[in-house]
Amino acid sequence: MSEKKGFKKETTIAAVIVAAWLCVTLTLMGVFKIHHAWPALLTLLFFFEKNGDIKNLPNIFIGSAVGLLLAAGVPHIVGFIAPISGTAAATLITVFLIVFLLIALGDVAHMFFNNYGFVYFTIALIFAEAQLTVQWLIVLVAGGAFFTGGVLVFAKIFGLDGETKK
Repeated sequence: MSEKKGFKKETTIAAVIVAAWLCVTLTLMGVFKIHHAWPALLTLLFFFEKNGDIKNLPNIFIGSAVGLLLAAGVPHIVGFIAPISGTAAATLITVFLIVFLLIALGDVAHMFFNNYGFVYFTIALIFAEAQLTVQWLIVLVAGGAFFTGGVLVFAKIFGLDGETKK
């Protein structure tokens, strides 16, 4: 049987909660002069992608932190390898090795090496010119807990079960 199309009460409430709490989170970050909110905001997206299962939060936060730390290591590793191979080759070798580790070690240490780490590694490399690893880690942990936690608290207050739909 197909679902009825149109607005659903639960989805509309969830949308209001997420949009409002996003604005609160961004405003609070602005007060602290934090302009890169992405590490905090992605946590909720990943949480919803795993069907709102709270058991996935450690994997999301730890894997994401590992991705940021690995991205921070790229310039150092490239600097070490570059005298031997040149900067372009050193960059490719470094990125290859880190992506390989993020994927291959997922089977043995999933909490640390996972798709969340891969995403955060990739985005951090986009901002490689302005590497803000310490700030991003703080935003990930504090901002991500505030944003994701706030949405969960308000979802509970408004009677949405643990499966708040995206």
